[in-house]
Amino acid sequence: MNPFVFGEVVKDANFIDRKTELETIAKDLLDGQKVFLIAPRRYGKTSLLLAAAEKLKAKGVRVIYLDLFKTASIEQFAAALGKAAAEMRKLGFAEAVKFIKDFVSGLRPQFSVNPDGSLSLGVDASPPQKEVFQMIENLLAYPQEFATREKKPVVVIFDEFQEIVGIGGEPLEKLMRAVIQKQRNVGYAFCGSKKTMMNEMVSKRSRAFFGLGPVTHLEKIPSEYFEKYLAVNFAKGGFDCPEEALRSIVDSAGGIPYYIQYLAHELWDLKTEEKKITAADIDRAVALIAKRNTPLYQNLWENLPQTQKRLLQGLAANPGAAIFSGAFITRFQLRSSALVKKSLSLLVSKDIIERAAAGYVFTDHWMGVWVRQNCS
Repeated sequence: MNPFVFGEVVKDANFIDRKTELETIAKDLLDGQKVFLIAPRRYGKTSLLLAAAEKLKAKGVRVIYLDLFKTASIEQFAAALGKAAAEMRKLGFAEAVKFIKDFVSGLRPQFSVNPDGSLSLGVDASPPQKEVFQMIENLLAYPQEFATREKKPVVVIFDEFQEIVGIGGEPLEKLMRAVIQKQRNVGYAFCGSKKTMMNEMVSKRSRAFFGLGPVTHLEKIPSEYFEKYLAVNFAKGGFDCPEEALRSIVDSAGGIPYYIQYLAHELWDLKTEEKKITAADIDRAVALIAKRNTPLYQNLWENLPQTQKRLLQGLAANPGAAIFSGAFITRFQLRSSALVKKSLSLLVSKDIIERAAAGYVFTDHWMGVWVRQNCS
């Protein structure tokens, strides 16, 4: 069986390094801290959070996880909080339904059961915003009430927390801050992948979450950890994968956990008969992955203006280049640094590129490969 996992939460043997971050986050949450974790998508943020959750559960902590990426309105946010409160109490289906209705009756909640037996909750009404905010305030207060009554610490994890901006804006941020900052027996993790939005939320004095708790920026895992992980798993399958090939896999995937797993998975399937991995095999696997995603990338590409296309060509051809330099602007016909700045801002807003330590990079690493192979 192919041991390399991508596109889902990884754990156990597939959870690589992050020991320091794991211990720090788990300890801070157990101490009732309000922590912020900021990392680009596919850096393993959710896997780290859920690993911390497992450590805390083993110590008797009641842990609630909410993914705000799935939440599209303030009413849905209130319903998600209601469902989380019911999960905190570990209620059966009938009791959970009654409990949630008591908190969010104004939303006319609709209940169903997922294939795995868990409770699914939708809403069928949009009461006045004042009423929804009151529901949310009551629900946000519940973890502290539960922790005090049950004498049991509680941790609440908000994943993709930057979505709160679109859900309820600064009024919702202020309400959350006002309630949460008083909760001594509840730890909170606010985690997000849109770095610019999250940084603004925690670094601007005018924003509600400024100074609420420690901020951790998740960086790339050092290459040697992944090289060792890859070597062990390929060896178990009888593959010959020399050191230079291991290093090339990590480099070709941008050093990002999701893409490393993706590329290793592809190589395993490609070479399952011959069981010897070379530099040419790695190049072939990268090209196949990019080609497989052509419909997605082509659709994005065709809807871009020419200036933004030329900037992406430059970023794909020259990762880490000085994009405001005269040489770069001239080569890719970008006319001026002001035009580069405007194009960067628009591409970031479209979630095609993002700011990284080394400059601007493609949000989807394989799209950079596709642009380099097909649009240069």
